[in-house]
Amino acid sequence: MPAILSFLGLIFFFSVFSLQGNTPNSIDANDSAPRNEIIRVIQPGVFDIQSQDFLIRMRAWGVEFPKRGQPGYEAALAFTEKKLISTAPHISIKREFDNLNLKVVDIQLLEQKVNFSKEAILLGIGWHNEKETGRFGPYLMAQLKAKRLKTGIWSNGFAYSSAMGTVSPQPKLPTLYDRRQGFIPSLSFWVTSFGKIHRPGCSFYERGRGTLTSKPTGTDCRICGGRFPKK
Repeated sequence: MPAILSFLGLIFFFSVFSLQGNTPNSIDANDSAPRNEIIRVIQPGVFDIQSQDFLIRMRAWGVEFPKRGQPGYEAALAFTEKKLISTAPHISIKREFDNLNLKVVDIQLLEQKVNFSKEAILLGIGWHNEKETGRFGPYLMAQLKAKRLKTGIWSNGFAYSSAMGTVSPQPKLPTLYDRRQGFIPSLSFWVTSFGKIHRPGCSFYERGRGTLTSKPTGTDCRICGGRFPKK
């Protein structure tokens, strides 16, 4: 009889031990593993990410967006919120802190398998900040395509002067002086030392060696059309 009681007691002990190893608390602990999730968008391209111990404010690398009150701002804000809020993308730090104390990062959206900055530039939501990226090829090509298709900011003709990096969505229209009428508007073309003609707004406008002239001669740029704008 004592042997039987001992055997039953042993079975009871192992049953309790097994249940303790699978309590709801232990399951919750596994499910609540920390994720670096974006919880808030401050403005287009600027967001807060919640890490395990800190809340960190970051900015997307290589892209600029319209400011509040400018055409395209609401679209840029909606784009940023749709792409980033409640996601945990792969983030690569490009610069520890910029002059606004924001951490500058490259954002790879894992589920969509796209780069946030490149997608924004390609859709004309923002423009390529060449000063920051050093004429980064993928962003440069995305912007050329957006400009050619007149997508987003490239279709509204607004001068984003207060938000610009080195590339402006608004073509510059220098003026020439006429003694009879004073200053009159005139379109100035950029003619490179190789004789290639670029219009204002072209990515190659005023780049490298060349001259500004209202009566250019040479070969028209295949991207902007030179003397004859692309339609």
